[in-house]
Amino acid sequence: MEVHHHPHVPNHSKPWKEYLIEGLMIFVAVTLGYGAENIREHYINKHKGIISVQNLYKDLKDDSLKYAFSIKNRNFQDSCFEVISYLFDEKEIKNEIPSVYAAHANISLRMLPIMNTMALDQIKSSGALNYIENNELKEMIQSYSSDANGLKLREQREFSFIDRMVDPITTSKFEYKYFQKIGNSSLNILNNRIITNIKVPDKLKIVNDNTFDWNNYLSILGMLRTIRKSTDKSYIIPTQTKCNKLIDLVRKYLKENNALID
Repeated sequence: MEVHHHPHVPNHSKPWKEYLIEGLMIFVAVTLGYGAENIREHYINKHKGIISVQNLYKDLKDDSLKYAFSIKNRNFQDSCFEVISYLFDEKEIKNEIPSVYAAHANISLRMLPIMNTMALDQIKSSGALNYIENNELKEMIQSYSSDANGLKLREQREFSFIDRMVDPITTSKFEYKYFQKIGNSSLNILNNRIITNIKVPDKLKIVNDNTFDWNNYLSILGMLRTIRKSTDKSYIIPTQTKCNKLIDLVRKYLKENNALID
């Protein structure tokens, strides 16, 4: 005869303290796992933010050089206008045609710095701005970025004026071959004259000089000068100031995170 053994099934429940301890252990395990994942994600995002700031730092240094170079060249354009304006007022301009050619070649150049927005756009689009733990730095990044559109609008304003008012004079009143040469030469101002390092052709003149309206010509260049000075004062110089301040903030932030690469 077979003997059947029935398993012993406890018919009493666990003490409530055991349930509490098990529940507490599960809660602690889940909380620690969630916290560890958050810490890991925060570290990764902060690292991405630092890399983005490093890229921004490179762009800012390039921008800073462009602003300084542009302002220097634009100031020289202004000086060239002052020379021919002086010659016009002194009624000597027709005797100083080489200076007119040199001045016009420089004044008609399009020189306006354009902000490099690649790193700025990447910071904003990737959400890296949210992981920069410095409110002053974040605010300055946003403020500097907003200046890009202003520079582009001023570029359109200036270049459009040159297209409409200056270029037609260039193509119709200046001898093409010498004008091209002088555009690639170095210029200096001495005793209210503009000196170039290339030989000036004999009897250099303005094409159809007998019909050339000098007063209108100076008015056009004077208007261009006014537009450029407005751009310098209201856009380029303030943007340059922001750029330099932002460089300092970025450098400080990267130093604090041991991530500064010069």
